[in-house]
Amino acid sequence: MNKRKLLYLLLFLSILVIAFGIYVPYQKTMTRADASQALVAQEKSIAIYERASHSKGTKVKGYLMKGNAYINYISFNKDWWRIPVGNSFGYVSKKEAKIEETEAPYPKKVSSTFHGDAILTEAKTPVYNSTSTTSKKMGQFDAHIQIEVINQNENWSKVNLGGLVGYIQKGDLQIDNGIPVLMYHNLFREEENHKFKGTFVTITPEFFESQMKWLHDNGYHTISLEDLQKYVEKKKALPGKSFVITFDDGFVSTRQYAYPILKKYGFKAENFIITSRTPDQSQPFDPDQLTTQALSMQDMERMKDVFSFGAHTHALHDRKDAHTSGLLTQLPYAEVVADLKLNRNKLSTPSPYFAYPYGNLNETGIRAVRDAGFKLAFTTQEGRVFPGDNPLILDRRGVYPNMNMEDFKNIFATSN
Repeated sequence: MNKRKLLYLLLFLSILVIAFGIYVPYQKTMTRADASQALVAQEKSIAIYERASHSKGTKVKGYLMKGNAYINYISFNKDWWRIPVGNSFGYVSKKEAKIEETEAPYPKKVSSTFHGDAILTEAKTPVYNSTSTTSKKMGQFDAHIQIEVINQNENWSKVNLGGLVGYIQKGDLQIDNGIPVLMYHNLFREEENHKFKGTFVTITPEFFESQMKWLHDNGYHTISLEDLQKYVEKKKALPGKSFVITFDDGFVSTRQYAYPILKKYGFKAENFIITSRTPDQSQPFDPDQLTTQALSMQDMERMKDVFSFGAHTHALHDRKDAHTSGLLTQLPYAEVVADLKLNRNKLSTPSPYFAYPYGNLNETGIRAVRDAGFKLAFTTQEGRVFPGDNPLILDRRGVYPNMNMEDFKNIFATSN
């Protein structure tokens, strides 16, 4: 080998060694830290954001405390670290937290799996590194933050904060009992209900208003389906006393009665529309014509300050008799998808939210709902919605004419 080739070879090897020397420590900051490196707060406390943004409206989940070494982090982008918070994530500014060589003693590392219970902080809540309020504070959660726990005992909940086990006093928490999604259909006064007495889909406006008044007077507030979607995806914590109101079928009675009552109490609702029945112009209210009395496009435009409008199929809300499942479960996949896409696009604003007609569903129907672009879909199965639920098979709580106010209040009892 001549001298020139040898010189080139030595130069190449030198460059390789230098590059590798730079690359290896860079990679360490991009992945989980090793035993001697950790994410360390540079200030007394630094904010953990729900999104990688300082923009107005970005919620603060809590704070990391100076002097703690958080061992589980990744570089999300040039400005933000991402760390585990419960069973989801939070974001910390790189200006406020640095990777450091540290010999600080670590609290216990997370090794247990989550069993799915969720808690909700009632106020600003300290996180300790042991089951003692005199132990070192690892961090703090803000009020109304939903966190999945590793496990719990009588006095303490164990949580994941930055890859470390932290402990929260249970007195600072309430159990996240899920979100009730109320299901209604039709409202008629007793004296005008000539044809549909005894049907499970019809309650009186007076009963509906008494329910809304009780919810309002007891501090409950409605949330949007967009917020519910983020909650199911574990991307958003919801405050206590949150609930959702839904109406199926888009009857004109929701314009006549539900709309003014909801507006009076400051509540919002979702109305699932069968678009093949939707006229362009408003119809006079006629309680004897329930099945042909559908909201018009004009009605929906006028009601959008209270109602959002979701999908309930275009022309598949039908069945042969009360003992037969609906067309959504009977027709081939391609026909169902085509109908659902038409249903979405016929709405004035295409909606990512759907309700199954009669609550009927099967594997083909669920796949069609997903492939038509829906993000949440609701059944008539009784229950609440929880973080991590299958977003295309969500439970609701039906409100029926055989219920009284105690039955209704029981929907919101913490044990249900």
